[in-house]
Amino acid sequence: MKLFVGLLTVLLALNCSDNGTDDTPNCMDAICTEEYRTITISVKDKDGVAVALDSFKVDDLTNGENITLDASSSEYGWMTKNGTYPLFSDKYVAKYRNKKLEINFRGYVDDKLLVDSNYTVGADCCHVTLIEGETDIVITNP
Repeated sequence: MKLFVGLLTVLLALNCSDNGTDDTPNCMDAICTEEYRTITISVKDKDGVAVALDSFKVDDLTNGENITLDASSSEYGWMTKNGTYPLFSDKYVAKYRNKKLEINFRGYVDDKLLVDSNYTVGADCCHVTLIEGETDIVITNP
């Protein structure tokens, strides 16, 4: 019986040891979907009407870097018509892989700050994800 308990103790100790392995997933083995994901926010007034921002900016709060996604004039026209703006996309998966970060979205109308919201986002091996933050913003007095 002592031999059994000793053997069991050794096996448990070997199984629980930390060999310095990283718990981060190995992205070389990841099988990703072909879709391209973008986290968006919706800006509407209290009546549910889309708010057309003149401009918006997204900053990485950890280093102050501007990570605003570029948009063509036709894309920007669609955004303002629908009140839907990009926050964070798969464009940043490689840079922020297996990390989470704090970002800030600011939206302006007539050079007046109308939206100022913080978010926590992250990325795995394949896609970005929203961890925390409200994506439906209601402006009460534009």
